[in-house]
Amino acid sequence: MLSTPFDRQPCVLMRWKQAAVLSLTTFLCWGMITTSAMAEPLTARLGDIVEHPTRSAPATTASLNHSTLSAQIQANVAAIKVGVSATVNAGDTLLQLDCTDYQLARQLAQAGVTIAEARLSLANSQKKRANQLLQKDLASREDADTLQAEAIAREAELEQAKITLRQATINTERCTIKAPFAGIVTARMASEGQLASIGTPLISMIDTQHLELSAQVKPEEVTQLQQAQSLTFTAGADYPVRLLRLGGSINSATRDQEIRLAFISQPPPPGTAGKLTWQDPRPFLPARYIVQRNQQLGVMINEQGTARFVVIPNAIPGRSAAVSLAEDTQVITRQLGALQNGDTLQPKSPE
Repeated sequence: MLSTPFDRQPCVLMRWKQAAVLSLTTFLCWGMITTSAMAEPLTARLGDIVEHPTRSAPATTASLNHSTLSAQIQANVAAIKVGVSATVNAGDTLLQLDCTDYQLARQLAQAGVTIAEARLSLANSQKKRANQLLQKDLASREDADTLQAEAIAREAELEQAKITLRQATINTERCTIKAPFAGIVTARMASEGQLASIGTPLISMIDTQHLELSAQVKPEEVTQLQQAQSLTFTAGADYPVRLLRLGGSINSATRDQEIRLAFISQPPPPGTAGKLTWQDPRPFLPARYIVQRNQQLGVMINEQGTARFVVIPNAIPGRSAAVSLAEDTQVITRQLGALQNGDTLQPKSPE
């Protein structure tokens, strides 16, 4: 049986309703997209988009003491107690010289002191006796004065003997070469049985307790280092450091300047090479926000609804650049292509 238009009416009505629902859904989705685009800001606060690049410079751990210990007396090397790369403490015995002759000299000096003390005692007794006799007119003034002078001479003789003993004692102490500080033996320049003269190099060692960090930086980076919040020496591990001395001489070949830093915690071994790292305290604007206008590079900012072009000195195309604007400056971040200085900024209208 053939259907009439009235029979198809419910189907047409259903299709119309479906189309209406689809159109409404599409409109709502488009409205959401448009609203989302409108919510995206045209500008951003400068303090929220700047970055602080990490800077670095070559650095090496430097010891304040790298000493070569030499003989202070002439004697044969009796024994060498340490080898190269040995770790020693302050006062440890490193090398022993044959001290027989100097020990004998010390004993002789000690005997000289004993003799001088006996002679002085006798001279004092004689002087005292002469003074007593002088008071009783049993001795002459000349005899008393002679004994007085003898006592003074014997006293000087004793002092001379004590100096000789002191020198002999020092020489016997010099027979033993001890570590002047805690460190590492870096070289052994003597051999057992060798005759060492005064000034003969025996052992070389480096201090491991008194260390500094030597870094080579550009002169313009010195101010950055003074303002940086933290400084780190990186050499396999990170070691916090602080500025110690600035203003070193500038190397004429590399144009670098040496600075010295102190380790805050346990330092690495002397001679450790690495790099000094720090964050540049200056705010840098990312390259994507830098534009070129009239052969100059700069940034577009929103100044009370008007676009203003601010030149960034020394900016390089394709690289971030240091800026000196206030942190709350509103930087234009979109639609930069056709934007010119003085353009009025209007909110983006729905499409």
